[in-house]
Amino acid sequence: MTDQSASGPLRFEVLGPVRAFREGRPVDLGPAKQRAVLAVLLLSPGKPVPTHRIVDAVWGDEPPENGTNVVQKYVAGLRRALDPERSPRTPGELLTLTDGGYVLQAGALDAEDFRNRLARADAERRAGHLEEAARIARDALDLWHGEALGGLTGPIFDAARTRLVEERASACELWAEIELSRGGFAGLVSELSRLVQEFPLREGLRAQLMIALHRSGRQAEALAVFRDAREYLLDELGVEPGERLQETHRQILRNEPIPADPAPPAGPAPAPVLPAPVSPSPVAAHPASPQPYSPQIYSPQPYSPQPYPAPVLGIPLPPRRDGIPWAEVILAGLIPVVTCGFGSWAWFAYATFQRRALREAIPLVCYVAVWATVIFLWLVDPSPLESDYTTPSEDAAILLQLLLIPVSAVHGAILAAIPGDSRQARTQRYMARQFAMINPDGARQAGIGRPDLLRTFDDGGLVDLNHAPVPELARLRGVSPIEAHHIALDRYQRGPFTSPDELAQRGLLPARTVRRLTPWLVCVPPEQTAL
Repeated sequence: MTDQSASGPLRFEVLGPVRAFREGRPVDLGPAKQRAVLAVLLLSPGKPVPTHRIVDAVWGDEPPENGTNVVQKYVAGLRRALDPERSPRTPGELLTLTDGGYVLQAGALDAEDFRNRLARADAERRAGHLEEAARIARDALDLWHGEALGGLTGPIFDAARTRLVEERASACELWAEIELSRGGFAGLVSELSRLVQEFPLREGLRAQLMIALHRSGRQAEALAVFRDAREYLLDELGVEPGERLQETHRQILRNEPIPADPAPPAGPAPAPVLPAPVSPSPVAAHPASPQPYSPQIYSPQPYSPQPYPAPVLGIPLPPRRDGIPWAEVILAGLIPVVTCGFGSWAWFAYATFQRRALREAIPLVCYVAVWATVIFLWLVDPSPLESDYTTPSEDAAILLQLLLIPVSAVHGAILAAIPGDSRQARTQRYMARQFAMINPDGARQAGIGRPDLLRTFDDGGLVDLNHAPVPELARLRGVSPIEAHHIALDRYQRGPFTSPDELAQRGLLPARTVRRLTPWLVCVPPEQTAL
């Protein structure tokens, strides 16, 4: 039995399942929804989180009738769990309510510890202390104990999880770079191979694997890594490998020794291209007193991402057309008629499996229930075979079956005509977003989020808020032409969007509309122009 009355310091974890510990002992955080409320607060430690944002994150499109009261209930439960010695009616210092929302003073948080350790590792690397840098970077990676925010679903948690995973990928590149500089080549191969499988879009990891293989005398395998990378990028995104991979490939082909890159002296680190000017890393400028690690300004040397070359165009895809899938429409309409209603549920079962959406399962359950009712009515009071009349239950079964055939046929045809969101499309959107986050230059050149352009790949229907023209914005569901014009004007006057949530924050679209559209939106940073 965990002692919850202790008053020791708390430590929170989000790099895995959301957990809390007091002096090394786990704290019972209560039911799943209460744990999710805590996770929302931990994503903004020390900052006010409005109640409506907590409701949006935890319940999504199905909020409770009185969301404010429900959130208050779970906050009260968290206060009892996290601050058990507080009197019931006294204001808490750990979890407080302000005009801007609830504020959690997180204290020790593994995500912040992770970033701070990476900052120290980078500072030690720049100072030339490679062994200490490798140890600290390894300790930072060891803080991960599973999928970040494990078990929590929804757009807000998914976006936060993606950011944390990208930070982990950058940390892996930093650790591998330090190990390569130390001369640990052979021991890196197996770990880098695993990381390439985990982060297939990170070209830095692929280049590091090639270097490790080359220095271990395994040139053929190093060249095979490049071939696999090129095939993967062409198949999935329609782009060639970046300059870093191509240069490494050329050096291996010429059998040139790739020297270990010494740790650079302390000094300002070059910042990658971002949509707004970014000052040099404070870690680089002051290695003796590292600042919290930020993946937006970290650019490890010498493996900073390079802009992609222009994509190789084969057979171009035409601009998007929202056509009707007539084959599915006809099939959905014919199945109930051909099977006399027996298969009225069949197309809905297919749509549920293909689209992986709860709303597709609702009509499936209804039609299965109706057909089960028909069978029950046929069996509950059957008439004799030689009888010239039917029983009332059989009459009801016949009437219900005759109604089921046209209703299910028309319903299925209508739903088939409405474009669904398949698992393949969701996967394509996820990969395209990952690519845009890692290499915005390549994303712009590849046309991610630009359905108006000729492209060689499908990004799952993404629309780029920073580059898509007004007609494409107006084709988004729930966005009028006037609202699309306002979005385009706002991004010109007030700067590019960094997240779809800014559509609601800037007053351009209702929050509910933004939540519905978020799976199809991406914000690719515009090209940085020289001043």
